[in-house]
Amino acid sequence: MNKKHHHFSDQSKLLLAKCLLGLIWLAIITFCLLHKDAFTLEQILTYSPHQPVLAALVLLALFAVKSLSIFLYCGFLYAASGILFPLPIAILLNITGSAIMSSIPYWLGKKLGGQAAHHILTRYPKAAYLHDLRSGNDFFFVWIVRLLGVLPADVVSAYMGAVSVKYRDYLPACLLGFLPTCILFPIMGMSISDIRSPQFLISLSIELASMLVSCFAFHVYRKNHSS
Repeated sequence: MNKKHHHFSDQSKLLLAKCLLGLIWLAIITFCLLHKDAFTLEQILTYSPHQPVLAALVLLALFAVKSLSIFLYCGFLYAASGILFPLPIAILLNITGSAIMSSIPYWLGKKLGGQAAHHILTRYPKAAYLHDLRSGNDFFFVWIVRLLGVLPADVVSAYMGAVSVKYRDYLPACLLGFLPTCILFPIMGMSISDIRSPQFLISLSIELASMLVSCFAFHVYRKNHSS
């Protein structure tokens, strides 16, 4: 009887968590659909307050929204920081924003546990690669998944929480994976007025090269594991 009651209690908690998560998603998606034209680099800069502290808080709040929304491209946020702030501050804000963006889905996934992992594996066939990649070193596991770019960042974060990857391994590995973008995008943002400048072209070339390396690495992984 106690076991049944305990099982029922766990199921009730899971159902409640799913309902709350669904309501959060519904509210965010509705907001994003109604204001999707505002989620551009130009509009982000237009709405950002002139006071540096407030502008930084708005930017970090947008990173939090991005963690739960597929409509807001995080590249806009990384680039906007370079336009709004000096490069060292922009990089620091991007790293902080990346931590926020990575942490919220992680803790949601951890709260839902195995059910969330099963849902992700069922909905996203490529997520099977995440299961195959995991070994004894969770730091390397998280970092290589970020490098390969198998799935959207928020889905990966939720999966990492759901399969109980330790946060102390997860967050540093995530930030290491995001670090090139945290640095390169604000440099491109600072140079956006002159896209022929060496700063913009070099940063763009490095970012494109990183994407190609990631695609190649994932192709090699798939080839080796399909044979």
